[in-house]
Amino acid sequence: MLQITIYPHWYRVSAIVAFVVAMIGCTGIDLDTVNPPGVNLSGQWLVDFGDSDLVPDLRNRRPAKPSRRVQGTVSREALRVADGSAFAFIAHDFQVLRADKLTIEQNMDSMGLDYQPGVYRDVTWGERQRGLWEVLAGWEEQQLVIISKARNMRVEERLELVSPDLLKVWVYIDASGEQLEFLRVFNRQP
Repeated sequence: MLQITIYPHWYRVSAIVAFVVAMIGCTGIDLDTVNPPGVNLSGQWLVDFGDSDLVPDLRNRRPAKPSRRVQGTVSREALRVADGSAFAFIAHDFQVLRADKLTIEQNMDSMGLDYQPGVYRDVTWGERQRGLWEVLAGWEEQQLVIISKARNMRVEERLELVSPDLLKVWVYIDASGEQLEFLRVFNRQP
């Protein structure tokens, strides 16, 4: 005998919502909050100018695209992004782009980054708010990944220990309708 079970409407809706949430979670990046064995970025690092990309002064950068118009007038948001301020925020907040020296203190759940010239920055694994940035940090295999998002701006940093004395930092920037990519290479100091 065939038995048919009819579930209440709320049950079907909650099952659909759970499925959609699970699918959305699968499309994002999944970062581990446990340090990979044998990966310790601690130490003092000096930039290798010969192997690093030349990073232009982003504080004065103007976007390549014209501002967007909203109902015949220029929107405030478009003006803010179009005047280059997105790049000014990024240049100010991401000191790795211009640092000559980097000192790293790595712990089980966080990392301290002291940029010279620049400022000290603490990065904790997981999600947190840092000024105007929503930050997600953790490990993807052997790379430390730090994703920072704010309105109309996204910066992704990937730190990888290529050898015991060689650290590569890739910086991907998406702002003002432009995508920029830079590689900074650091050598460990004794």
